[in-house]
Amino acid sequence: LGSGCGLPSLVAKEVCDATNILATDYWEENPDGQLSFGTTGGDRLVPKDLFGVNLAYNIGADETAASVRHLDWHDEMGIFKVATDFRPDLIIGSDLVYYPEDTPPLLRTLEMLLKAGGAKDALLISPLRPAYSERKALPEFRSQLEKGALGDRCEVIMDKFEMVGMGMNGDEERHDFLRIRVHTNGDGEICTNDS
Repeated sequence: LGSGCGLPSLVAKEVCDATNILATDYWEENPDGQLSFGTTGGDRLVPKDLFGVNLAYNIGADETAASVRHLDWHDEMGIFKVATDFRPDLIIGSDLVYYPEDTPPLLRTLEMLLKAGGAKDALLISPLRPAYSERKALPEFRSQLEKGALGDRCEVIMDKFEMVGMGMNGDEERHDFLRIRVHTNGDGEICTNDS
């Protein structure tokens, strides 16, 4: 989900030898389904021109192991189509939670990929520190997961980890991240949200 430039997809393909990868993200399209060469305003994140083309190039989507699909979390039929056409085993996403209005659609997308798509696991990573990197929608997203937004048959585990690196000035920089792991119960049942 939210593949950006495609690094997680490329790692899955090149390092983990994944045999079938679908990289999804949102970008503006023309009514005929072709990429738009302009950006629009509004309060939703809109990738720059040629975003989908860049993503496809980066992950080598011309090969059989990887493909790219436009996915709008606000389009339930589009989500259902991706879930049932691709049927993922694992969902990965990094830095997905930006805007509060996208929290319910993101949760619904995860639920549909787990339920209709049959995914068994999800791994999501979100930045926490430095303070400017934490997304304003993250507290609500975490709260909804803790309240069981994905259903009672999903186990959600959240923990923090730190990465240390060198900054632009040669100074040590510390970055905190939130790791969210979602696992469907091993009894063969899929997640349900009966609320």
